[in-house]
Amino acid sequence: MFDTAFKLMLRRLGLLLVVYLLLRVVFFAFNYHEFAGANAGQVLLSFVHGLRFDVAAIAIINGLFIFFSLLPVGNTLHPTYQKVLKWLFILTNVPFIALAVVDVEFFKFIGRRTSNELLSITGDITEQIGQLLGYYWYLALGFLLLTYAFIKVYPKAPTAAAPQPAVWLRSLRLLVIAGLVVLGIRGGLQLKPLRPSHAFVQEPAALGHLTLNSPFTFIKGIGKTTLEKKNYFGTDEELLAALQFNPQKHKQQTEEFQKENVVIVILESFAAEYVGALNNGKGYTPFLDSLASEGLMFQNAFANGRKSIESLPSILAGVPSLMPEPFITSPYQANRLYGLGTLLRDAGYQTAMFHGAANGSMGFNDFAKRAGIETYYGLDEYPSDLRQQDYDGQWGIFDEPYLQYASRELTNLDQPFMATLFTLSSHQPYTIPEQHRGRFPKGELEIHESIGYADYALRQFFKSASKQPWYQNTLFVLTADHTQKSVDPAYQNELGHFRVPLLLFHPSKKLDSLNANKIAQHADIPATVVDYLNLPTDKLLPFGNSLLDTSGTGQAIFFNGNAYVLVKQNVVAELKQDDQLQFYSFPELAPAPSPAPQAGQLLKAQIQYFRNSLVDNRLYFWTE
Repeated sequence: MFDTAFKLMLRRLGLLLVVYLLLRVVFFAFNYHEFAGANAGQVLLSFVHGLRFDVAAIAIINGLFIFFSLLPVGNTLHPTYQKVLKWLFILTNVPFIALAVVDVEFFKFIGRRTSNELLSITGDITEQIGQLLGYYWYLALGFLLLTYAFIKVYPKAPTAAAPQPAVWLRSLRLLVIAGLVVLGIRGGLQLKPLRPSHAFVQEPAALGHLTLNSPFTFIKGIGKTTLEKKNYFGTDEELLAALQFNPQKHKQQTEEFQKENVVIVILESFAAEYVGALNNGKGYTPFLDSLASEGLMFQNAFANGRKSIESLPSILAGVPSLMPEPFITSPYQANRLYGLGTLLRDAGYQTAMFHGAANGSMGFNDFAKRAGIETYYGLDEYPSDLRQQDYDGQWGIFDEPYLQYASRELTNLDQPFMATLFTLSSHQPYTIPEQHRGRFPKGELEIHESIGYADYALRQFFKSASKQPWYQNTLFVLTADHTQKSVDPAYQNELGHFRVPLLLFHPSKKLDSLNANKIAQHADIPATVVDYLNLPTDKLLPFGNSLLDTSGTGQAIFFNGNAYVLVKQNVVAELKQDDQLQFYSFPELAPAPSPAPQAGQLLKAQIQYFRNSLVDNRLYFWTE
């Protein structure tokens, strides 16, 4: 197996690893200020972690080279064949080396490793190539020197003929190496293939950019959604005014910061249609209904997306899903982000997230880290002696035992803490534990019975939690990640597809003096928590508003796949792809008798802010 051809290939790929390491060193040196908050050990660990991304990029780029290097037939050491291999190797890798060199400076403009945005500005680069080369001459010189050295030290085949293994052995070797290449591209045996968000598992989070390499992020960005900028408003000041947003509103709180616990419960697929408290008692959630009678259930609440993977950015960071691709898997996933976990962790909170599915499912564990969640509890962390008996056979741990486990673990956290609990039993195929089958109403849809079970599991969680020392000092925020199938015609419309429950509950405080009829949305949750705790910050995004604010009637925004929709209490504004505005009444969705220019301007401002701030990595431009 370890014949001359194989050793040559390993040496050549090893040369690439050295080049990628050198490029990471240069990237670190040119952007040192970005990583100044990290100590030497953390920086070294990010270099080690980066090897995983280097191997993945090299494996993707050099698949053909590896195949032809280990071709099972013929003399692969022939001088002519080796010359072809050399130029395949050079011409394949040099463009990506150039990309990494360019990113040394380009990173300073966009604040993240280059993705597919480079494809959209190729024309501009071509037009300005002269002045760019003049200004960044040192990058061009460095690239030329590196390329020259790369070609010069390329490992050459021996001049003397060397024996090669039998064809069957070479074929078997190629199959084994192909499997290893696939493993390298995936980044390991984990549930989901390697992606840029996996780099952001260290503290400080900025080290994720050092861990990554530009060829990897560029390749991963190919085919992903690229947002086109909008310019409805000329300046940042005009945009903020149109957004009706004051970034400093929560910067200087007049009241004392109250360090109470916060628990956010995300109920899988709990559409508003299934909740009795939102439908005159007709539903499948008797316990959630009872909580609503003691807390504050918003009658007009909306998810900012239609999928589970779209819910976490909205709920934990105030980023609604306003593009065809989820934020978690988009080219902008590595953008600067201050999640609710980050804000509370910096204020002395311990932060955690619980989800009983396999670690890596939908990228939740990686995004939780990005949002400032210190500890993630997934299927891997669930007690191994209970895992088999409590497993639902499809997704993870049944809700009842998992929420009991979460209750125990919450008691082990230091107060104050912020925790997110995400259920899963009401997900297709809607499995019910054997001992509970036939206990809950079947309803008209397959999901209805599992909603009843999940509601029961929630009841048992609150029953055990109420006995814990942290319970009375905790604000609970309960909502659903998205809607599901519908049988009620009242929900079978553009608004009904996004309507979910959103409940604020505190065991020792009454919240019923607030307006339950205001429009609410997932993106309001970070602002609401910050407002409730009187936490000073200027790191909130303009999409959300505090639900405790009695001065407004609220709003919700979402993307339905064809248009952007802004829901206000008196009007629904819709912005089409051609920038045309249409207005409807709320909640009937009948054509509005007259235009609502203020709602239209607000919708345009939110879309411009979302698109331009993601493209430029300036979500918090007022802090610059």
